[in-house]
Amino acid sequence: MQTFASNDAPRKSLSDALGTTDVAINRYRLAPGEGLPSGLHTHLDQEEVFLVLDGTVTFETLSEPVVVDAGEAVRFAPGEYQTGANEGDSSATVLAVGAPKGSEAVRVPLDCPDCGHRGLSPEWRDGEALLACPDCGGEHRTRGCPACEREEMQVASGEDEGETVVVCPDCGAERATPRWT
Repeated sequence: MQTFASNDAPRKSLSDALGTTDVAINRYRLAPGEGLPSGLHTHLDQEEVFLVLDGTVTFETLSEPVVVDAGEAVRFAPGEYQTGANEGDSSATVLAVGAPKGSEAVRVPLDCPDCGHRGLSPEWRDGEALLACPDCGGEHRTRGCPACEREEMQVASGEDEGETVVVCPDCGAERATPRWT
């Protein structure tokens, strides 16, 4: 039997601590204004459940936000785009459970600049992030934030249903589309 000892780290993998083989479990401590990593994304091969242990977490989707309070949970089916953030004034703790463990079919809701296919696959090659199109095979690199030059931008929901924007997680600069290199 494996056990888990809690600490105040912002992210803690319980999967590693418990030795799980079929389910991914992570605990996040979110300060006010802080979001879950990765921005708006989906796992095509994994369902995810988020249980808010304390505080309130607002989950962004392509349709409408979902507010989840302490003691409540939300489920996202494979293929549903989501991300979460603590928009409150106090810290929040959320437990994220995903199955099966080891999802590799991740997509972000951006259109391929070559063929227009929606749903690019983030990949890391030689320490560099790129977005691959599963439809035409195109590989695209983005330039960072135009305001603060952070290398990584994140996808977020726009004002209209189904619309997305690209946002800098550091300074909040927003663009309608990525700056492709």
